[in-house]
Amino acid sequence: MKLSALLIRACLLCGLVLSASCADKSVSRQPVKLVVGFEAGGAMDTVGRAFAARLSARLQRPVYVENRPGAGGSIAANYVAQSRPDGNILLLASPGEIFIHPFFNPGSAPSDVADMVPIAKISSAPIVLVTRNESGIQQLADIATAANKDAHGLSFASSGVGSLQHLVGESLGKALGVELLHVPYGGASSATAALMSHQVDLLLAGVAPVASYVEGQKFRALGIASAHRSKRLPDIPTFQESGLAGVNFEYWQGVFLPKGASSELALFLATEIDAVAKDTDFVRQLEISGFEVAYKDSHQFRQFLQSEDERYRSFFQSKDLALHLEDGLP
Repeated sequence: MKLSALLIRACLLCGLVLSASCADKSVSRQPVKLVVGFEAGGAMDTVGRAFAARLSARLQRPVYVENRPGAGGSIAANYVAQSRPDGNILLLASPGEIFIHPFFNPGSAPSDVADMVPIAKISSAPIVLVTRNESGIQQLADIATAANKDAHGLSFASSGVGSLQHLVGESLGKALGVELLHVPYGGASSATAALMSHQVDLLLAGVAPVASYVEGQKFRALGIASAHRSKRLPDIPTFQESGLAGVNFEYWQGVFLPKGASSELALFLATEIDAVAKDTDFVRQLEISGFEVAYKDSHQFRQFLQSEDERYRSFFQSKDLALHLEDGLP
């Protein structure tokens, strides 16, 4: 390990910011805050808590999750983007807060969000579309039929305006040729409760919050809006396998530092996260929850984000979809 990395580890273990001297041993170790932009109990929160526990063991410092739900994760992203880049605060983010919400509502997000420092991509999960078991909707093709029969159409719940689930729902409606009413919530927990209580007809979410409902036959899974089937729900076909092309998204989770964080700090944390990603208990816990470890280091993650940026820019060339989403933003 290089000297700079050793010094960074020493500073972090002392609970000091990088610019501070490590000589003052009287300074108590500060906890690390991992900010998640969605409610407790949802998919992002599930990953965050599993990751925080393992990272805490690696850093020998407390690492805790702070939930700041709202605006498809953008409230949390804005908060972290404007925080001190000292290693004591991290953001666990997904495509929604990094690409989707800022694209449709650029005035609401400071430029610091775009300038945040990517540390590592840690996991990914499929997006699953579910309905209540008694809804009468058996497959994707039934959605258009049901929407046309109901004078009020069909509604779908997501984890917030500008979230990836929101984008998937709008894309699904466009692909099926029907209008689906979007009902945003602060996270998957509230959205799941809304489906259970008949407030909405459909729900788009990560596998983790809804898998037990599907397995318990309270929800029916209609399809996976990702390239591959879920290991947790292997019998559920992808949209593509069901004959619906063009609705294919990766729900990834990555860790970011605020703007201005040093490359040495990012490299150090990426190394620690690499060790977390190889932890067999962590891998098993994510797989049980419906996620897969998909680690990329700082350099690889930057390249991945560049390709994601190009992909979303290309996707947003559909002006009909863009205008429809803009109408739903606050």
